[in-house]
Amino acid sequence: MVQIETERLTLSTWDDADLERFRPIATDPRVMRFITGGEPWPDQRIALFIRRNQEIFQEHGFCRWKLEEKSTGRLVGFCGPGFLAGLPDPEIGWWLAVDRWGLGLATEAARAAFHHATNCRRVERLISIAHPDNGPSIRVMQKLGLRYQKSMEYNGQPVVVYNWESEPTPTP
Repeated sequence: MVQIETERLTLSTWDDADLERFRPIATDPRVMRFITGGEPWPDQRIALFIRRNQEIFQEHGFCRWKLEEKSTGRLVGFCGPGFLAGLPDPEIGWWLAVDRWGLGLATEAARAAFHHATNCRRVERLISIAHPDNGPSIRVMQKLGLRYQKSMEYNGQPVVVYNWESEPTPTP
């Protein structure tokens, strides 16, 4: 198991037993508002998400890390790069349990996941997408230094796309 630590969080890889712990987040209509229009994920979709992130980690050395509070050990969300169907670049994203919104945890986790992807795994380009009405997520993107790229539709939903690219290395 790989772990990344921040002041308040541990970011780590998923195991199959995490389905039960992640279910309250993935089935909360408030969390899912900008993801599925409020529709909860069924257990099969949660299991697929966990399995897919295990595979992404094995292949790329990063994933959408599960987030656990250091003080309680509670799984409070996820954060990190993954891959969205039809988009070529890794997409950094996050979800948090509603009672953890507004505490700066998404920014804290996103900075750690971003640093790991860009410095440890040498990812050269990241994107992040959000519904245009999801101001808190857009602010996290901006705090990471991502820049607005475009607006588009993804899975029938309007989204804004922000991106980051590494600086080219000068050739001698």
